[in-house]
Amino acid sequence: MTIQLHMDSHEGTYTKEFNATVEATFPGIIELDKTAFYHLGGGQPADNGVISWADGEVQVTDVRKKNRIRHFIDGELPEVGDYVKGKIDWTRRYSHMRMHTSQHLVSAVVNELHGSDTVGNQIGSDKSRIDFKPLSANQSQINEIQDKVNDYISKDLKINISEELRTNLENNPEIRSSMSSGLWKMLPSSVKKLRVISIGDIDVCPCAGTHVRSLKEIGEVEFTNKKNKGAEKLRLSYKLNNFD
Repeated sequence: MTIQLHMDSHEGTYTKEFNATVEATFPGIIELDKTAFYHLGGGQPADNGVISWADGEVQVTDVRKKNRIRHFIDGELPEVGDYVKGKIDWTRRYSHMRMHTSQHLVSAVVNELHGSDTVGNQIGSDKSRIDFKPLSANQSQINEIQDKVNDYISKDLKINISEELRTNLENNPEIRSSMSSGLWKMLPSSVKKLRVISIGDIDVCPCAGTHVRSLKEIGEVEFTNKKNKGAEKLRLSYKLNNFD
């Protein structure tokens, strides 16, 4: 199984370059013993970047997980056993980190103010969207959500990465996630532990994505659109501003 460097700590999440060994290759695919590249999943796009070795270099155009992490590349393949260096497109990756943490925060605030579950999300580099259910909100209520989100950001709450037993999470009322919408049923029974992302004391959510260390890195959340998706479902779109 490929070691994913971002999973255990913020240090791993902020890794921009890393060394690894090629364990397998297939047409257009490289598998490594460890990687800092994030694979597509959880509404977050895959990382892009470069893998290089003594006499070659290729662009990583996509990353997927199917038992192991597969790096999709354009170009020649290295040999199995070769030592390689991976370099992530950090501008893209860091944008996704800020967006993913902001998604958790927005979801927490909507749950706090309206009791709504997050039933879908799509993270982008420039904008993101979240689907909530049940939720019906006018502009004044959306402004209230935005103000609450940015108030939490101004407090610069810290983000914690931990691992928890599934049994401790399933019936924990403090867990805010799509678990109540059926995610527990989607997880194989063999999954006994889950990676958990906590924001201060306001949010606890199982997640395998990449996140920033603290809320100040997000900047400012600005809602740009709302769309009624029917059946008491509302989609909120937003962007991030004022990040130095």
